[in-house]
Amino acid sequence: MKYAQASLAVALCAFALPALADQTAAGPYKIDEIIDFADQNDDGVITREEFLITRLVMFEKVDADKSGGLTPTEFETALNERVSRFAKRAFKTVDANNDGIVSEAEWKAHPTTAFDKVDANKDGILTADEREAKRYR
Repeated sequence: MKYAQASLAVALCAFALPALADQTAAGPYKIDEIIDFADQNDDGVITREEFLITRLVMFEKVDADKSGGLTPTEFETALNERVSRFAKRAFKTVDANNDGIVSEAEWKAHPTTAFDKVDANKDGILTADEREAKRYR
């Protein structure tokens, strides 16, 4: 089963990277847009793997200077106006080693709070009903 999930993740990543690069700018991203875009195979549900791939694509897109890390300015660019006021606090939370840069490893280690809030039954899959019930407006 883990091999199948890993294969799916690799396949989704191959499709997600060009698709997100073509369809979005570097930000700001709305949480609903990120969650909806994560349904790469258009089956109506979003797995945790699909969501994590989308988060990684977002990291790569926001890393404007392609340094492999996000500066505070790049980090804030990823946030929409509704949450940008929390950017400094959020950045400090994700920047675990306090070096002023959010590395890809720190980004990946940060909890998937948005996904977890929407996953009402905690099964690791977001259904259309769960997504609609938790729309960030």
